Amino acid sequence: MKIKHFSFLLGFGGLLLASCAAPPPPEPAPDLDQIRTEIQALENAYAAGENAKDADAIVVYYADDAVSLPSEEPPVAGKPAILQRLKDHMAVDSTQSSIRFEVVDIFAAGNLVVEVGKSISTDMDGKEHQGKYMSLFEKRDGKYVCIRDMWNSDAKKEDKGEKEEE
Repeated sequence: MKIKHFSFLLGFGGLLLASCAAPPPPEPAPDLDQIRTEIQALENAYAAGENAKDADAIVVYYADDAVSLPSEEPPVAGKPAILQRLKDHMAVDSTQSSIRFEVVDIFAAGNLVVEVGKSISTDMDGKEHQGKYMSLFEKRDGKYVCIRDMWNSDAKKEDKGEKEEE
């Protein structure tokens, strides 16, 4: 019986000593300027693919298990479904002549980055239209890939030729 008590006290003492150990050093602060540069490069490549009407060039932006939340459409899950949505969208949208994306803000924690950005598209008449988006990136195999994104236009329904429902 004394051995059981001794073992218990020895184990409890070890646990007590371990809990008194110094906490691990804090993780270094993320280099937000470097992350912003990497994310802006991804956005520039996305815009180049969209301007070239090349869905295959755009879909590399996304992780295989990504979910995209397009404005006024149901969610699209998985890279193959996102690719098909891009192709379908490009086949019917002939009003846009170019688009660009600008990183507005970056929030980073661990291997995750949230980007808030704005889109500027130019129509065939040269008129600019703005929108906003949010993308969640995860660093996988040393590079960021988008795992979630959502966006919408800043245009009011009247500006898009639609009437408000009453």
